[in-house]
Amino acid sequence: MSAEPLSILLASTTASLSLDLFIHPLDTIKTRIQSREYSQFLRTNAGTSVWRHPGIFRGLYQGIASVTAASFPTAGAFFITYEYTQSGLQVIHQKLGTHKSSSAQIFSDFCAASVADLAASGVYAPADALKHNAQMIQSHQSDASAHVAGGKIGGVAQKATRLAFKKFINPKQLWSGYPALVAHSLPVSAIQMPLYETFRSRMSEYRLRTREEVLERPRGYGKKQVHLTLEEAAATAAISAAVSGGIASVLTAPMDMVRTRIMLDAADITVPQKKRMINAVREIVRTDGPRGLFRGCAINTFMAAVGSGLYFGLYESTKWWLGSDSMEHRAMLE
Repeated sequence: MSAEPLSILLASTTASLSLDLFIHPLDTIKTRIQSREYSQFLRTNAGTSVWRHPGIFRGLYQGIASVTAASFPTAGAFFITYEYTQSGLQVIHQKLGTHKSSSAQIFSDFCAASVADLAASGVYAPADALKHNAQMIQSHQSDASAHVAGGKIGGVAQKATRLAFKKFINPKQLWSGYPALVAHSLPVSAIQMPLYETFRSRMSEYRLRTREEVLERPRGYGKKQVHLTLEEAAATAAISAAVSGGIASVLTAPMDMVRTRIMLDAADITVPQKKRMINAVREIVRTDGPRGLFRGCAINTFMAAVGSGLYFGLYESTKWWLGSDSMEHRAMLE
């Protein structure tokens, strides 16, 4: 493997694993809030907050085993596909003479994000189905919840994931939620990545322009070439990703709710796959009203902003250090 793909793979995996460990407890709470069981709890106990549910904070790392196992291939599939699709589209833009067009660049970001997300979702779908079901083990299997919730993080992850896996009679069922995963993550990536690239580009240009003005030398001495430092590159990526991730999360909140319900029912083979999303929307609206489609939106937006900032900040900084030209950058700065 060449240096560039290896750098992308290591950077994306480092960022993904760090994010999973940090954000998973919040994701577990979100899954439970969006679940059918917790919705029933709110209807039965009118006026009671969901935070009063006895199982809301138990076993917050349930399902982490499947997620961490899928981090390496999923992150690698997304970013390698994204980077190489971007490179291929740039070559096309160069030939067409549209490489300086901002609209052409946004279109490239959109296409690259979409293709990368299709690839990553195919890898991540089984882990996502296991994760959602493992996060709900307390509700579905009360006889095992005491053992699952009472152990260490590693024990919780392994026990809950094993119990969730037993629900899937046929391994093919693990991919039954793939359409719902794509229907959610594809719009998220298609919205977030162009915004991320635009924000990051503008912020980087502003930082470089400001530094050039500060380091401007007398006439005749030439112009000093400047680059972003590691800290500046990471901060720029983190801020850009946090803002773009928050916006994308709000705009796709209903599909996130539908995806959670479908993943929790991934082992159910009685419902035709094509009708699952329509049935899920109808059930949510019928039982909780239109507002039910936005359940968990606040916590999901917070997760998306913080998680995206951490993810892309770590990704860019790790790639910066692992890149073949990082030593040259440091030499120039010194």
